[in-house]
Amino acid sequence: MEDDSLMKSTLRTLVIVAFSLGLIVPSSARADYFGKIEPRLIQVVDGKRGDYKKPSTSPKYTAIYFSAHWCPPCRAFTPKLVEWYQEFKGKHDNFELVFASSDKSEEAQIEYMTETKMPWPAMKFGTSKDPNVKKYAASGIPYLVLIDENGKDLTGEKDNEWQAPQGVLTKIEEIVGGKK
Repeated sequence: MEDDSLMKSTLRTLVIVAFSLGLIVPSSARADYFGKIEPRLIQVVDGKRGDYKKPSTSPKYTAIYFSAHWCPPCRAFTPKLVEWYQEFKGKHDNFELVFASSDKSEEAQIEYMTETKMPWPAMKFGTSKDPNVKKYAASGIPYLVLIDENGKDLTGEKDNEWQAPQGVLTKIEEIVGGKK
């Protein structure tokens, strides 16, 4: 009986220590990659930069779109991405797309977002170099990558090798849509 009491007390102490060290996380506490980048997001509406309106819950999946106004392949792909997003986003509340600009100025970034009617949020100009974002970038643009709530890259190639964004859209549909 005494051994049983000692064992329960020891187990309780171990659990408390594990929680305090972050070794055990309650199931209600979900990791939040989007929450890490959310303070650095903006929204462009009618050609004007504004604050990003935080959703009530962070999405489980975040796609980062590395692109720039000066990049012809980006300018060719972005309208297709806008069309895809408008159809896809309405069916998937657990998903958000974020623009990470490689533009040379904030004015160019906002002009690009306005011209292409990007409906998704963007990293504030210059913050795409944030380690929480830059580590997912490839050597070329346009580049699209899907990240889960834990910050795990779900669609990138080994060593962030560039891949066509159109192919990544198919992967996003499979993963976020639950087909994979």
